[in-house]
Amino acid sequence: MESKKIEKGTIISQVPIPFEEYSDLLPYFNIKAYPKNEILKGFHEVEVLRRYLISGTLALFESQGKKSKCRRIFSKSTLVCDFESYTQERLTNYAIHAYTDCLVCEIPKEIELKILDCPQSLIKLVLRLSHQVVLQNLEWSSIFWLPPEERYRRLPQICPDFALIKIKDICGILNLPERTLHRLREKS
Repeated sequence: MESKKIEKGTIISQVPIPFEEYSDLLPYFNIKAYPKNEILKGFHEVEVLRRYLISGTLALFESQGKKSKCRRIFSKSTLVCDFESYTQERLTNYAIHAYTDCLVCEIPKEIELKILDCPQSLIKLVLRLSHQVVLQNLEWSSIFWLPPEERYRRLPQICPDFALIKIKDICGILNLPERTLHRLREKS
């Protein structure tokens, strides 16, 4: 079975979950609102949650000494996590911030550890989320294989919230100096 895209950024997994089963899943996760600039996961924390972004925008920042650089923007309907910290259960140089006001569904890691004791609908959800993570990471990492001009053209296609991103954060995401970004913007 193949994955399909409906609209930009919406991924339909190979493991569909009937809408009626979502109500059975509510006891397993929390829904929280975060104001702009709130830190959801700090540099000094080990990641213990996956977050499904219901609305708003989140950003992944990398600590570089006293400064930090934006490395990725997460838009509505995507899964958000410091995956290196989550999978390896260790500290990383990454933090997750609310780029705008947002609403997030938080899914604790313990659920995956108890997957065999969970209802079947939860197993389907975890599989669906895992599939989405793989596709999202492939899509985002593929832009780094491109030359700078193509990277800049590709970013709005994979990031629906591109218009909200500050120039310094676009530079961090694309790993380009600011002067190169200004030159690319003039060409477009």
